[in-house]
Parts: sequence; structure tokens; C-alpha cells
Amino acid sequence: SPESLQIFADRQLVEQVLINLVKNAGDAVFEQEDARIVLAAKLDLGRTIISVTDNGPGIPEDELSQVFIPFFTTKREGSGIGLSLSRQIMTAHNGEIAVESGDDGAVFRLVFN
Repeated sequence: SPESLQIFADRQLVEQVLINLVKNAGDAVFEQEDARIVLAAKLDLGRTIISVTDNGPGIPEDELSQVFIPFFTTKREGSGIGLSLSRQIMTAHNGEIAVESGDDGAVFRLVFN
């Protein structure tokens, strides 16, 4: 909303951020019976916001503040660089990445100023 939104950004880098977020969401809902991942975009006060929402178990509160720290991971096979790199990419685009989580899942928002 609106139907057509544009951002001025490095397509490959933003695509990499979105791939990472969707992959993480997929991992989060892997065992969910009613697994759901929603990508949405909107214009809010002149800023474009792209969100990736899942209905997984959410991120524990004590881990939420650490998800963007380099090499922090809760995954057995994870390196802990995906979200840290995503934050760096968004910062390079004069934007930000934010996360909210609860028992009904998590939402990551890419905010382009």
C-alpha cells in the first residue's frame, strides 16, 4: 500500500537481506502445522517499510536484543552473520532493520528513509 512503491537501493544487497529474512522465517515455522510467512510493503510517513512476518514460536526475549550482534546464533548450523550483515546493508542504505517478537511469531521490518 500504495500499489506501487519504489526504493532507491542496491537491488542485489536488498535482495540478499530479504532472502536471509525469509530463510530465517522458514526455519522458524519449519515445524508449525499452519506455517505462514507474509511479506508486505507500505509507505508510512514518507518511509518505505518492507516487513517479513512469520507465525513461528517467536524469539525469546533474552535473545531479542542480541540477534543483530555478529556471530550470535541459536542455530546448530548457523554462523551468526546473516542478521548482522543485514543491519550493515540497511545502514549503508540510510535505513534500519527492526524486529518485534511474541508468542505468535516475529516480524522484521526494513525501513528505508
